[in-house]
Amino acid sequence: MSDFIPSKEAIAFFEAFNDGSNVFLTGPGGVGKSYLIEQAVRTTTMDVSLTASTGVAALKIGGSTVHRWSGMMLGPQAGQSNEAYYGELLKDKRFSVRAGFDRIRKACILVIDEISMLSGRTFDFLEFLCRKVCECEAPFGGIQVIVTGDFLQLPPVRKNPAEPYDWVFQTEAWRRAGFKCIHLTKIHRQTDTAFIEALLAFRVGEVSGRNATLLQSRVRNFPDGNLTRLYTHNVQVDRWNDYRLAELTGEPEDFHAILAGPESQSSFLAQNLLTPQHLQLKPGARVMFTVNQPEARFVNGQTGIVREVHPSRTLIEVESEGHLIPVTQFTWRFDPRDPTSGSFTQFPLRLSYAMTIHKSQGVTLDSAYIDVRAAREPGQAYVALSRIRTLDGLYLKDWFSGVMVSRAAKEFYDNLPILEAAASR
Repeated sequence: MSDFIPSKEAIAFFEAFNDGSNVFLTGPGGVGKSYLIEQAVRTTTMDVSLTASTGVAALKIGGSTVHRWSGMMLGPQAGQSNEAYYGELLKDKRFSVRAGFDRIRKACILVIDEISMLSGRTFDFLEFLCRKVCECEAPFGGIQVIVTGDFLQLPPVRKNPAEPYDWVFQTEAWRRAGFKCIHLTKIHRQTDTAFIEALLAFRVGEVSGRNATLLQSRVRNFPDGNLTRLYTHNVQVDRWNDYRLAELTGEPEDFHAILAGPESQSSFLAQNLLTPQHLQLKPGARVMFTVNQPEARFVNGQTGIVREVHPSRTLIEVESEGHLIPVTQFTWRFDPRDPTSGSFTQFPLRLSYAMTIHKSQGVTLDSAYIDVRAAREPGQAYVALSRIRTLDGLYLKDWFSGVMVSRAAKEFYDNLPILEAAASR
């Protein structure tokens, strides 16, 4: 987004961020929410804590999960009061709890990304915990809170499918925070007006007429086998990646990641990075880059074909976008600012034949074959469709008998007060 020209919504966000307001930054996939957060964090002199609802999302922004950052461990269980669980934490002598409390005391600004996947119970306790630790009864103990995400995308995890979703916007903590709501509307990922219109309709569950016809036209029974496939479950992903790799001649080369530093931190990286701990490759295998290295001519989500694994096993040559790219190992750190924190070293590649919709969030793909027949969560199908840049790059396994959208989330957006920039008021 080097040609970025701030919209009135973006200007409103920067104004609210700079005046110390709590902000809810939202909008459909591809509107630049992460980019605005990145720019705001880069320009402030205040201490900013970057967190997210899941490990995958946290690593993408160079932060940690809300649970780990705050030291709350698992958080209060069903039926347990905030006061009772806080009492348990006060008695807990583990370093992770003490370190979390210290981070809360030092924080000036707290960013929570992918807020839609954070449970209301966790959010409510986080607000309570910040007040207790900071010894201040202002919302979140006086910490400025910036939450970003889209409640019409992936919802919070629930243990019992019969239970309603535990949304953060239904909590007392959300009401206490008094968020200024900024809804970004300009799509940057796609440029085709008709495709954008269809995606926006799909997001709110109102697909009919020409939008339905447009998306239905992308149903393909026998797509190109080299297309990246988006599935709902890991078992589907593993099965397809293994099948396609086995089709290639020769024995696979095995590359095992090197984990170093505190075990809890390196294990966190291994469990949540897009890059697998055990990577199997062959010449001819289709792969996806998992980091941004523009100086080396590749970015996260870009795909290519393995051409050669050097005998030294320290270099893999990947052909991508007309270039032969030498790829060396990359080291991720649990805390990029701390060279002693846990690390994970591996080639920044993964097989690109398939990936889960969950892990595709935040990734942009030129093309993909999408199978959401096993989708059980609202917003899951929309997340998959909105990863794709163009209509021509979208291939569907089947049409959707019904678009799953959370009624509570849709009603929330229908009644959302939108903040505009001061200059436009």
